[in-house]
Amino acid sequence: MRLRGLAAGLGASVLATGCGLVLGISSGEYDPDPFGLDAGAAGAGGAAGAGGAAGAGGIAGSGGTAGAGGTAGAGAEPPPCTALLDDLEDGDGAILRCQGRVGSWYTYNDGTRSGTQTPLPGRPFLPVSPGHGPSDYAAHVAGSGFVSRGAGMGFDLNLAPGGAKLSYDASAYAGLTFWAKAAAPTHIYVNFPDRNTDREGGVCEGSGCGDHFGKGLDLTTEWAQYTVMFSALSTDGWGVPAPPALDAAHVYSIEFHTAKSTVFDMLVDDIAFVP
Repeated sequence: MRLRGLAAGLGASVLATGCGLVLGISSGEYDPDPFGLDAGAAGAGGAAGAGGAAGAGGIAGSGGTAGAGGTAGAGAEPPPCTALLDDLEDGDGAILRCQGRVGSWYTYNDGTRSGTQTPLPGRPFLPVSPGHGPSDYAAHVAGSGFVSRGAGMGFDLNLAPGGAKLSYDASAYAGLTFWAKAAAPTHIYVNFPDRNTDREGGVCEGSGCGDHFGKGLDLTTEWAQYTVMFSALSTDGWGVPAPPALDAAHVYSIEFHTAKSTVFDMLVDDIAFVP
């Protein structure tokens, strides 16, 4: 099945406008310099920590509106989890549901009023066609004009009934692998909000939340597989208190984040943990 929604290639995406409001996000929740480009801008400790530019202080995303029902029928016991998080082939905005893992895709941005993004935060997130290889679907986000903290897409790993975020135990895995491409070469971060960096965890303090562990990657215009090992993750170093390493036993979500002032148009598919 060929691409219909992006008929002239990824660069032809129609961007929604007027995204001055990022639902569910309060001021001061963002990393003011998620990629360490402005030394010291984050205040004391604002310089990139170990790993330098690989530090990925992220933006807390706003939860998508699509339910996290997965494939199990109403009242049915979900199947045991495998390493596969989502291949998008069910065509909905939820990751693959399994025992202890249920979540929805969402988009987020820094609230710049002149910025454009599709889909908008809080709107239904639906995969586009085609995906990687013979796949029918992939996750897609496009936009530009976010000048303070950037934008991106992601998914939660463990949503309680009613939508509250719970942490997920990913300690049985060593990293994340996925396939991706972009309309033009694009630098992104893969972020892993955990109990120490996400406000939901209650460990970080005020504006010190959001300095998530992550890794920088360069997407190309052709489908390619990318692997991010947990051992290679770092923060920018300004989070309060500064955690020593990713708490893989208490991860909230996974995000694909772009820097401020980045024009982005990317597809992600076949996301899985590395055993």
